[in-house]
Amino acid sequence: MKQINTLLEGNYRCHPAFNLALPSWNAPTEKLAAFNDIYAAAQELGVTLDTSSRQDIRQDLEQLLSDIFRTFEAQTDDAYETRFLLELKNACLRLIGEELVWYARQPRTRFVSLSDKQIRQDAIRLQQNRHYFGCLPAPAVAEMRKLAESALAQCRANAAAGRLRREDLSINAGPTVRAIRNVLNREFKALGVLDAVSAYTGCKIRVTGLALELSVPQATWWKNTIANLERPPRTLYAHLDETISCPKAIVYLSDVTEQNGPTSCYPGAYEAMQLNPLQEIIGRIVGTVGSQSDSPLKEYYAKQYHQSVNSENFRRHFMRLPACLRFNSHMGWDVMPDSELESTLMADEIKMTGPAGTFITFDGARLLHRGGLMQEGERVALQVIFSNSTFTERAVNKLKRML
Repeated sequence: MKQINTLLEGNYRCHPAFNLALPSWNAPTEKLAAFNDIYAAAQELGVTLDTSSRQDIRQDLEQLLSDIFRTFEAQTDDAYETRFLLELKNACLRLIGEELVWYARQPRTRFVSLSDKQIRQDAIRLQQNRHYFGCLPAPAVAEMRKLAESALAQCRANAAAGRLRREDLSINAGPTVRAIRNVLNREFKALGVLDAVSAYTGCKIRVTGLALELSVPQATWWKNTIANLERPPRTLYAHLDETISCPKAIVYLSDVTEQNGPTSCYPGAYEAMQLNPLQEIIGRIVGTVGSQSDSPLKEYYAKQYHQSVNSENFRRHFMRLPACLRFNSHMGWDVMPDSELESTLMADEIKMTGPAGTFITFDGARLLHRGGLMQEGERVALQVIFSNSTFTERAVNKLKRML
């Protein structure tokens, strides 16, 4: 894929929803460069650092981040902008802490077997391309569909009654989820999926989080999410996940065609963005600003859709960020229809269609991807999170805000 970092910035300048004629805050160039240099070094040094050194680096990064945001705060006297900067800074601090722990983890050695040729090829694809496709055996699919019958019947009844919220059309806890999770762990172990993902992460992993989801065409909210556009972008809903590493899978329990919501991915898009470290950190969490119930920004943004794409107040704050820090990991919403950015991304789009049992295993943090938007029929799918036992809480939290 061609480099798209300049296309991203040009997209915001010409997009009617973002071209708000607002000045961007000036960034303290030297402090920003220092932050990015230290963060990049911390990524490389990772496991070689002792606890004390890692804490020193974290303190250096936190101080530089505070200095950068203090510079922004000095350029506004608007209370809502000040709150935006406060919440954004705190979210960045949290993510920096998580990422430094991730980079410092000690990968296990000699615990994965890739002696089977197919498993070895899958592991290589995951390492090189951030994803690979596979298919579960028909008996396993039938077993999971049987387990899901009662829950799906309730989801279909909700849809027929016009109850179309995500919680009305999915379940992510309880005995049905546990039973399906057990089947998936068994089948993914037999197919070598657990070995491939373990090799990718350096941790011995298993399926820890799972959501059973029904998608139906009655949910048409996405068609009018962006004002003043004749149509939504073809990349609508394309995103990177918020955490530093998020191995996951999507498994179809129904046949999926281009009409009933195929999952899509855009290999190479993450690398082509060429984000600097702080830009990437901000992009992963900027959409969470104003999401807490006690935040004054919650009502001010009046969120209706993920990442506040429909909120002009959010977009005003977002566009005040310097261009070198402006990024939203859910950037698929922000793409201008018929733009060069849209055509560049769509040229490399891969749609996952196939029979029930088809799955994609991927790193959601580094593979741009999106759930399909329904035109007809229905789609039954499993959203699956992999983790090791020490990251279970993180996986559960991710599942709550997944997709």
